[in-house]
Amino acid sequence: MCALIFACGHGCAFSQVLEPNRQATSRDYVDKLPAEKKNAMVVITGDKGSGTGFFAKLKGAVYLITNMHVISGQTSIKAKSMEGTDVQIAGIFGAHDADIALLKLTTVPTAFFEAEESVNTANKTGDSILIPGNSLGGGTILQTEGKIVAIGPVKIEHDAPTFHGNSGSPILSTSSWKVLGVDTESITVRLSDKSDSASARNSSSQIKSSVRLFGYRLDSVSQWEAIEWGRFAQQSKKLEEADAFVNAVQSVLKHDTNGWKKHTSTNAAMSGLGELMKKSRVSPTEVSAKVETVVLNFRNALKKIELDALDSKRTCYGYISLRYQELGEYAKALREFIDADKIR
Repeated sequence: MCALIFACGHGCAFSQVLEPNRQATSRDYVDKLPAEKKNAMVVITGDKGSGTGFFAKLKGAVYLITNMHVISGQTSIKAKSMEGTDVQIAGIFGAHDADIALLKLTTVPTAFFEAEESVNTANKTGDSILIPGNSLGGGTILQTEGKIVAIGPVKIEHDAPTFHGNSGSPILSTSSWKVLGVDTESITVRLSDKSDSASARNSSSQIKSSVRLFGYRLDSVSQWEAIEWGRFAQQSKKLEEADAFVNAVQSVLKHDTNGWKKHTSTNAAMSGLGELMKKSRVSPTEVSAKVETVVLNFRNALKKIELDALDSKRTCYGYISLRYQELGEYAKALREFIDADKIR
């Protein structure tokens, strides 16, 4: 899963392959952001990770904008402007159907971007973009150039190199310097399907890279909801715990010992099974019964996560529910794999 999708910065899957032992030169660096816009950038840090934010005017008000996953799972966050001052946050709004957070400000900053009101009519595939952000969480704002690859109703796809820490970066049109979207996630292209693989090898294929990069369009959000931090933190914690368990069960199915040892419940179950099998006087019946118990417990826990994902539509904030739906589908796939007796 990409989930999570999280964090870029915290929970994101942004990554690039670096050329080893190469000394960078001045020609490698880009500085195209207008001087009057540089102070619109913000570095966000927390106890679980870091990301990027930016000041932008949206529907008549100026907010600090970032991804929801940058603040999700954090006990506390700090936002620091380019002048080195702490940004005072008065409230949080989250997109109901996208990974975008609007942080309400106590004072209006002097530098900010404007949000593009209609991304799909004002821009097209091939248009140049710039993404400034806190790449790899270094605490500095690096700028990377790229182009629009595609525009969808909710997301915008681009090819500007982005890393962990770029979550929450603005995707900027270099012709208008308006914000088109919020840099959010990467997806690794896997071509196990023969048809997909054949299409990718065709010169006419529009899938040109092994990694696809996406941001959520600011103009596509249909509903914003006020976020109460305590409730949001509680929901985020439960979601992260469920995500960790699902990944641990996958590690069991993949025979990834290091993976399942990282989670308390899978480590206890698999270690207990291993100790039983080491005993000199243990019958195959005992081992079989223990295996069935472990499998049943995993299966039932995955089923509960599926049900929690369904219930999240009613009980959770939109962003949490959005992530829960992805996790629920993942849990369902693992449970169905177990139910099909494929691990016996």
